[in-house]
Amino acid sequence: MQNSFEYNFARFVHILRHLGIKVSTGETITALRALELVDLLNKEHVKAALAATLIKNPDEQPIFTQAFESFFAVPEVKQQQREEWEEKRAEGRRLIEEADHDLVYEGETLSLTDEEKLFYARLPEDEKKRIKRYLESSKLPDDRYHSFKPMLEYQIRGTLRYWKQRLGEEDDNYYIPSLKVDDEVLASIIRELGEDDSNLLYEDMKKIRERDLPHVTNVLKLLSRKLATKISRRYRMSKKMVKIDLRRSIKANVRYGGIIFKLHYKQKRIQKPDIMLICDVSGSMARYAAFVIQFIYGLSSVVKNIESFIFAEELEYVTPYFMKIRPFEETMMELMGKSKIWGKGTNFNKSLKTLQEHYPLLLNSNTVVIILSDTKTLEIDQAAQELLKLKKSVKDIIWLNTLPYNEWKDLQSVAAFQRHCQMYECYTLAHLEKIIRKQFIH
Repeated sequence: MQNSFEYNFARFVHILRHLGIKVSTGETITALRALELVDLLNKEHVKAALAATLIKNPDEQPIFTQAFESFFAVPEVKQQQREEWEEKRAEGRRLIEEADHDLVYEGETLSLTDEEKLFYARLPEDEKKRIKRYLESSKLPDDRYHSFKPMLEYQIRGTLRYWKQRLGEEDDNYYIPSLKVDDEVLASIIRELGEDDSNLLYEDMKKIRERDLPHVTNVLKLLSRKLATKISRRYRMSKKMVKIDLRRSIKANVRYGGIIFKLHYKQKRIQKPDIMLICDVSGSMARYAAFVIQFIYGLSSVVKNIESFIFAEELEYVTPYFMKIRPFEETMMELMGKSKIWGKGTNFNKSLKTLQEHYPLLLNSNTVVIILSDTKTLEIDQAAQELLKLKKSVKDIIWLNTLPYNEWKDLQSVAAFQRHCQMYECYTLAHLEKIIRKQFIH
């Protein structure tokens, strides 16, 4: 029953999980036992018991507090939450219908997401008219319609991303109602926490405002945990009856004329590459480095072998900073305070030489090197040669370039380094999530 204690407690745990707080079955049982020892009519006692059993990280405390206050609100507040939620969802449906009416090509609605349609509906009228005129003027013969429509949709998405960034910077109260959240309490919590990440995912990381940093921190945690739970889908041989290995079973039973007498099984295997993160922390890159380091360390629950370096004029080994159990913000503050190179100029050549001379044991055939930099450096040709040497010592090199792709052609450094690694455009959280998903989710 929806009014039962068990139902409401399970719903509260579900909300915490949705907000990025990992709560296991064992912790849930422990929380229930803790509630048996306190006065359930005393809100502060209940809050203390749940916090003590469900929260493991100081970073999660603000999220838990907001979730608790919203979930265990008085009936009047709960009614207000429902009314606001229903009002926002009604507005969202109205805006989507408006967008479906406008975004039509050759009588067929464009294949855009609900979020993209919601954003279109909030554009300035002049911009909406311009988009509609463009769609109306893009007439092609019938035999070219299906090949042109996807390209047209891609162009519209690019326009929407541009306006999303522009309006997000100019209007502090900018808000798009979402239909993804089907729980009025959860919607209330997300609104209070500022968790609508549709804008921040596409915001240039160096332009993200200070007041949005707590929100970004939670977005990074959610992204990294979602990816961490999916690494990896490959299988290994197993004597346990987990999943039939059809290929090996058929091969083993050829001697019996194809009749399956003996089955072979396989089970999931977690691939754990040795990840080496090398972040450029020169003046123009330091803000990006903080975000990427935080994201990669969010994956550490699955990928344990992570070694980290920062570089500018020289290379610094920073892995020990992240081995202490403490909030990420404290770690970064200590790192920035003790670093001798943070915010200085860039010499990638010298940094790579230091890496290969002083840390050769960390470079092996299982090492995936992730480099974060805009490629701008002294001694480009020499650095390219050092990058080639590094490539021969490791499994793969992934370069996250914080410059927009359309600027790459103007830089000699991009051409020089791109030959020896996989280089990706990466200046937003959406870029970062997509790259890590492509490289580490199999």
